[in-house]
Order: sequence, then structure tokens, then C-alpha cells
Amino acid sequence: MGNFMKKRLYSRILPRYQIGVAVFVVALLVGCAPALYTVDLKYVPTRTFPKPLEVAQPIALTVAAFQDLRKVDDTILIGRVMKPNGEQIRVLPKFVRPSQAVTEPVKELLRKAGFRVAAGSPAWDLQEGSINRGWGPIIVGGSIDELDVFCQNSLTLTKYTAKAKLTIYFADTVKGKIFHTLTTESSMSLDHILFSEARLEEQINIVLSGAIEKFFEGRDIKDIIINEGGKSLR
Repeated sequence: MGNFMKKRLYSRILPRYQIGVAVFVVALLVGCAPALYTVDLKYVPTRTFPKPLEVAQPIALTVAAFQDLRKVDDTILIGRVMKPNGEQIRVLPKFVRPSQAVTEPVKELLRKAGFRVAAGSPAWDLQEGSINRGWGPIIVGGSIDELDVFCQNSLTLTKYTAKAKLTIYFADTVKGKIFHTLTTESSMSLDHILFSEARLEEQINIVLSGAIEKFFEGRDIKDIIINEGGKSLR
């Protein structure tokens, strides 16, 4: 076959080959689109709280596992990403469920505030009738009322919004009574030209941490527990 005929044959085959490669690449990209996103849901400290005064006998308390009371069909879900074509992709926690992501930081901040916190986290439905004296003298529990991150991923601008709402309960196990509750909220929004899974993680962790820290901002937790708590502390 002469060079001229080879060139004509290649000129016909090459465009088809290029189209085939392009179709394959597009199909590969579509096939590799993530079915979900996962983020490391965790408390990230944003401030340092004053060091408590040393006391001879630290107040003992137990922190129950926070109840996930969000109005969602599946409490493992913590957000969604809407793609430019309208498809919604779920956002899930990578390592721990929301309950643990709230309970453990609350326990640690109470320890730093000078309390002696029990190692375990019993289940408590936040009802006075189910308070166990064995948790005594103070049981601290709470609920996750909102925790969500949403991303609108368009071709020109990516919008992130995140929100968290938490409630904490303090109860006297001797009296079997809840004596104080606090509710905190945190929210934020961000516009960015790019989408990233890391940015999803950053936004939800900022609002989660903000809501947790608001329990301790501008309040003396010891005063709440000692002054409003039961006779077991007096």
C-alpha cells in the first residue's frame, strides 16, 4: 500500500478513534462518580477556656450518650451535595456517628472545667422517669436537634451551608429531676469557586464545634450544677 493510500486510511480511522477514546473517558468519569461523600466528623477547638480553680473534691458526674433526635429518615446522614445536573449525593461521617462526635467532646470539656467525669456513657432518653441513681450524683445528657451540611455545586459557583443545634440537660439522680437545660445553635455559609470533600468536612465541623463550645461560653457550669443541683451535692 502506498503512502498516499495509508494517509487516507489513517485520516478516516483517526477521527473515529479519537471519538471512541473521548466516549470511553466520559463513560469512565461518569462510572467513577462517587455514590457518596464521607467526612471526618469531629470537634475542632476554636478557643481556650480559662483553667478552673483546683478543688479538694471534684464534683462527680456522668455524661450520657447524646440522643440523635434530628428529623431525618436515616440518622447516619449528615448532609447532601447537589451536582450541576440536579443529582444529590449523600454525605456520611467517616469514623464516628454524630452522637459520639458530640458526647466525647462534651465529656472532655467538662473534665477541663474541673469535673470528675465517669468513663462510660450510658443511654438516657432524657426522660426523668428513666434516670438511674447509679449514675449519680449528676447525669448530663443531651440531644442533637440539627446537624447538616449542604452544598450546591454549580458550574460557576459552589455554595456551602451548615448548621447545628444541640440541647444539654442536667439532672439530679437522687431527686430524679432535670434541673437545667441549655440549647445552642451554630450556622455558617460559604461561597467558593471549587468543590472539595475537605471543605464539606471543614464547614460541618466548624458549626458542630461552635454549638458545643457555646455550652461553656459565658456560663459557669459549676454554678449551674451546685446552685441548681440536688441535695446530693450539699
